[in-house]
Amino acid sequence: MQGTSPQLATRTLIDTLLGVYTYLALEWLFLVTKPSFFTVLGWPERITIVATAALPLLVGGLLAWLLLLLISRLLLAVIKKPCGNILLPLPLTLICTALVTLLVDNFTYTLTGLGIASTSGGSALIYSAAICILAAAIFRKLVRRYTTPRNTPNPSPQVVLVMLIMCSGAAALHTLLSATQVSSTSLAGLENTQKYNVLFFATDGVQSEYISGYGYPEITTPNLDAMMDESLVFHAAISNSGRTTGSTVSMLNGKYPATTKVIFPPHTLMGADAFQHLPAMLRASGYMVFQESIRYYADGPDLNMREGFDYANMRHIDNTSVRGFSGQARIAFAQTSHFNKKIWERLSDRVLHLSGVKPMSQAFQSVTGGTTAKIYGRRDRQRIDSATAFIREATQPFFMHLHLMNTHCCSFKPISRHFSGHLHKRRPKNREAFFLDTVVDSDRYFGEVIAALKATGNYDKTIIVYSSDHTLGWQVQRPMPLVIKLPEGRAVGHVDSTVQLIDVMPTVLEVLGHSLPAWVEGVSLINGTRDPLRRVFSVDGIAKARVKGVKARITQLIGAGPPTYGVATGVMTVCQRWYSLDFSSGELTMGSMDDHPSPCEEKHLPDSIQGRAELTAHFTSRGFTLPTELLESED
Repeated sequence: MQGTSPQLATRTLIDTLLGVYTYLALEWLFLVTKPSFFTVLGWPERITIVATAALPLLVGGLLAWLLLLLISRLLLAVIKKPCGNILLPLPLTLICTALVTLLVDNFTYTLTGLGIASTSGGSALIYSAAICILAAAIFRKLVRRYTTPRNTPNPSPQVVLVMLIMCSGAAALHTLLSATQVSSTSLAGLENTQKYNVLFFATDGVQSEYISGYGYPEITTPNLDAMMDESLVFHAAISNSGRTTGSTVSMLNGKYPATTKVIFPPHTLMGADAFQHLPAMLRASGYMVFQESIRYYADGPDLNMREGFDYANMRHIDNTSVRGFSGQARIAFAQTSHFNKKIWERLSDRVLHLSGVKPMSQAFQSVTGGTTAKIYGRRDRQRIDSATAFIREATQPFFMHLHLMNTHCCSFKPISRHFSGHLHKRRPKNREAFFLDTVVDSDRYFGEVIAALKATGNYDKTIIVYSSDHTLGWQVQRPMPLVIKLPEGRAVGHVDSTVQLIDVMPTVLEVLGHSLPAWVEGVSLINGTRDPLRRVFSVDGIAKARVKGVKARITQLIGAGPPTYGVATGVMTVCQRWYSLDFSSGELTMGSMDDHPSPCEEKHLPDSIQGRAELTAHFTSRGFTLPTELLESED
């Protein structure tokens, strides 16, 4: 065979591009049949994503093939030997090797718990050698295929490829034309020329009654108590979600969980929601954005918060949304980019694991290590050390989101033993004492962050928000701590009216001098009249199950997509009264917060019929489909 024949070139190019489609289709099938970000999407949107996802990969495959074609021609000119039949099958060899490796690894890990993620040392070398042998076998078979002449040309592959490319192009055009425009996330043009730093400090699962500054009879939070004297202190702050994921996202984007459909894994932000959040707005305005939280449940990049973080949980973040696109196209193809990112991570994580560069378990960092409990991941000590180092080294305005986990229910393992020192066993009746000591530990860490701000001269020019994500026991019917310290003592005092976490983001924007975007559902908590009867809507109970993660079991939603997106119970709070609606039975439960600081007159509170109607309207207006009998009972 002299040179690279047109037949060889054509066959290898068509097979390579068809290989791209095959790889994408099988990866799409894997993700679409398991809990993933696809769960909340309809089938037309799912198919559109995989169709448009093929285009950048086709370009990559074409460029690789062209490069190898050029090399084969150069080698022919230099060494006078044809190399096309050796070089041109290489891209397809890599595609087939990756595909077979993923299929086998998914099967063995699901069936037996053994796979690339469970290898180390010698076993990783064996896996690597097996993959190399597989690649060699595939390569040999392809070379044999392409060196065997065809008697009759087969036009079918060409026809299939042309049809697939046309479908991809049509899907991309439809996506671009139908995308919703996202308003600007930049803070440019602020009336306030001072760019205040912003710190969100949260400790997991703590209600305000355990905070000494809120009235607990013994000292649990001396550092927070000291800051409360120069802050706005909210005594009836309600979380919008009983779970960390929904609560964290709602605080960062000012939207109800029912609006974004981000309640709990595998939910992630999709479409325009992926760009509409405080970290993206601040980063677009020149802020450095830092996060130390917990992977899988409360990590911004994992939750698809696009273009919002420079650093998150031990990794620097690539904020390129869609390479080669800008403006409307950047937003239109965000979901496609998210899909391509996920399939790239599924492959690259395995390669990095086998090469010893990065353990594959890092994608589930929160559930793979930590001596305090498997779910905690990094110790809070490590999170704080990372955060204080960042503060000391910061050379520009920054946004920092810290979420500590030592107070997370329920196997509390405190460092300090003030309340539990006399107890030797962590029995249920002793749980509160151990929990209180973790609150003390968290406050000590908070004090270290405050000390770092003061040492660097940043304390007086930082907006500090202290909160939790939900109360102990994952409930939303009890107040949680919310303390906001504004720079230069701009607003100080105690607030008794009911507020919610989605109000935090618009409050920060007002302090920074920015008008609220139309998509924000919260309201600013400063310089405004507060309605004591304002409705607070929350997601409470969820349908969940424990599933196998990497080296540990993790919790995932059951039925994470339509009609109820895994939500079992919705809650509305009006002043001191709460209304809890069970989505499966239709039962409405009502109760009151006995310790509400400013209760309203009963005659002004909704009755059960009105409470049911308002709760139903909140969720159905946001795309939830509730059982027919529940809607009929509303009538």
